[in-house]
Amino acid sequence: MSQENVIKPHLVKPLLEKVVYEKLGLPQQNATINIKPEDTLDVRKVSEEVVKVTLQRSLAISPSNLIRLSVTMSIDIPVDSIEFAKLPDPKEYIKNSQPVRILVSYASSIITTLSMNTILGPIVTPPNLQD
Repeated sequence: MSQENVIKPHLVKPLLEKVVYEKLGLPQQNATINIKPEDTLDVRKVSEEVVKVTLQRSLAISPSNLIRLSVTMSIDIPVDSIEFAKLPDPKEYIKNSQPVRILVSYASSIITTLSMNTILGPIVTPPNLQD
């Protein structure tokens, strides 16, 4: 099913909901630092014609005593209620839609900007959902 039938053409604007940034400590010399993005995605129909998607991207940083960083954003996606109801897995469909890909890339960009001036330097996370 083409996205044009389900998602109505409309300017969808990702909105910043929450940012958590806290510098906790400095890495020890020659410490190995691992950074893994963890995504939480909530897809919820808020009306007949609108699906609200909320994404939280958190960084799992090891060692965990360096920084705490997460970005939460949301987007309202206008849908055709009849076509949306016909989908075999509506949440999965929305999760893989263009507006959600845009939402994730915005969150990724904000993380890069926020981490630019940290002890770790800019952290670039993938512009797609992480399982």
